Amino acid sequence: MRRYLPVAVVAVAASVLPLRASALTLPAATSPTAARPSAPGLTTALEGVPRFDHVVVLVLENENFNVTWNAANAPYLNGLRNDASTTKPYGNVFADHYYATGHASLDNYIAMISGQPDQPLTGSDCLAVSLWVCAQGQLLMANGRNLADQLEEQGLSWKGYMDSMPSPCFHQEYSPTVLTPDPYQGDSQAPPAKDYADRHNPFLYFPNIVGNPSRCEAHVRPYTELAGDLVANALPHFSFITPDTCHDGHDAPCSDGSIGGMKGADNWLSEAVPPLLTYLSAHNGLLIITLDENGFSDPEMPPGCCSGGIGGVLPGFGGRIGLLALGPGLGTHKTVTTSYDHMSLLRTIESSFGMGEHLNNAAQASSMADLFAP
Repeated sequence: MRRYLPVAVVAVAASVLPLRASALTLPAATSPTAARPSAPGLTTALEGVPRFDHVVVLVLENENFNVTWNAANAPYLNGLRNDASTTKPYGNVFADHYYATGHASLDNYIAMISGQPDQPLTGSDCLAVSLWVCAQGQLLMANGRNLADQLEEQGLSWKGYMDSMPSPCFHQEYSPTVLTPDPYQGDSQAPPAKDYADRHNPFLYFPNIVGNPSRCEAHVRPYTELAGDLVANALPHFSFITPDTCHDGHDAPCSDGSIGGMKGADNWLSEAVPPLLTYLSAHNGLLIITLDENGFSDPEMPPGCCSGGIGGVLPGFGGRIGLLALGPGLGTHKTVTTSYDHMSLLRTIESSFGMGEHLNNAAQASSMADLFAP
């Protein structure tokens, strides 16, 4: 979601500008071919969440609950949700009271991989500041610790697959001397990025990833590489898939004049999901499909729940969006009515991989264990 920058954001940006690049401690690059440490989480899950060998999160954009989960708008997606067949190799469980945590895009993406709540910069999508300025804000909580750090410490592989990203770890120049607003915001036919948006790629907003080019290039990859990874049996343990702003429901019409919106997103899903779901069904994998936030036009109350707000004690406010879980061992055509949010999703991923550490607001969240109950 794009919105105008409040005055408070300018003050926050000014407060982080004195930070020097030399003051940031960046970890050594992680080589994809380096020997990995033992992974104690590989055989153990926690809090009633099954151990999956692969977890894939796919995030759509900015649609109200009754638009997304409506067969007239998204026949393929809702076909996945409503499939009552007991012969398919995967189950389908729908969380119908799943909420976003903020009402921009970036704050929600940040929440999903770090448990950090909305703050003035990410809550404005950082549209008026540079990538470097925006990324410093994440250092204020747990020194910017994120899910990628947790995974690597467990010896687990991860990738972000970014639709329309022109090259690995593509982004605005990351430097304290570059203070112009990030130009890569999607909804464009201008090369090289076109409909790719930095603000929908959460890994770029953590200095220990974006400030470490080797690490970033090894893990943050163009979406076009996913098909080859599936064929090569090389899907990582954790994957985060972001469609571009034409394919995620954000733009309607798209920058090239095509339909966009939820109908366009559903068309994209109908091509993207089947090979992924086939692979995950055969390799003990879980696919999560959800959205970053709902549209501002949704009057449904409450606008949030759970631990999505400040300190994990206040609810979030990004609106009801729903979440669909698909994978072997799940129930068939099951609906869960428990209230959850993006912090719950992060805790569920951590628990599936056997992590006892829960980042930031995920420490106050509950794992979505009833998605996996018989």
